[in-house]
Amino acid sequence: MLDLRSLKQAVEALKIAFEIYDHNLLEEFMPEKIVLRDGVIQRFEFTFELSWKMLKRYLEEFGLEKVDGLNNRDLFRVGFEQGLLDDPEAWFHYLKMRNQSSHIYDAGKAAAVFASARQFQLAAQELLSRLEAKSR
Repeated sequence: MLDLRSLKQAVEALKIAFEIYDHNLLEEFMPEKIVLRDGVIQRFEFTFELSWKMLKRYLEEFGLEKVDGLNNRDLFRVGFEQGLLDDPEAWFHYLKMRNQSSHIYDAGKAAAVFASARQFQLAAQELLSRLEAKSR
């Protein structure tokens, strides 16, 4: 059986990070708010990494596909074919944002990654729910 505890904890931590950010009434340009935003982005990075790795483990464990040589984009396509992801194109976008998050040097890029992280939160929760259902 696939151990989904780490992904479940990461998805919950991302949700909590957004809740803390959203309940903070500081202006967007205030240093404290920027630090909170950066924390959300870091939670996004971590949760994204766990999400694709858990998707890969599921496919390997249940022998549904040969995934050893697949890149992330192909892995997302297979995840879609197996009914684990709704939209591989969205996951391609999250991958792009994840890669950009390592190189954020301006507020515009950070805002784009942050907005994508908010969308990703729902996609990661859906992936977790589907993995839980299929792993029973």
